[in-house]
Amino acid sequence: MISDIFGKSGRAMLEALIGGQRDPQVLARLADGRLRASKSVLHEALTGHFRDHHGYLLRMMLDHVDALTGQVEDLTGRIEEAIAPFARQVAQLDEIPGVGKTCAQELVAGIGVDMTRFPTAGHLAS
Repeated sequence: MISDIFGKSGRAMLEALIGGQRDPQVLARLADGRLRASKSVLHEALTGHFRDHHGYLLRMMLDHVDALTGQVEDLTGRIEEAIAPFARQVAQLDEIPGVGKTCAQELVAGIGVDMTRFPTAGHLAS
């Protein structure tokens, strides 16, 4: 139903729950885009026994998720800085089907870009 609970609609509903909103119809109206087509399903899913203590715990969890997300973004920035000198090699590896940018960065970080240190392809693969 909601593919990303931390997306715009999911987050709006969670914040409303934390803020004290318990009316499933009001909460379902916070859905936008594709989710609006499933208001009846949302209404049913949002009907329950959510109490203030649940809101307190949810606030703690969302704050933790936000902190972790910030750390991931910081780390991603550091990785981008460190890998910048090898952008051409990362781009070349990224062109291989099944190898995305992150995998390409990991390959460069783990193996390096100097293939002369591997006498054969077998040595590299091992």
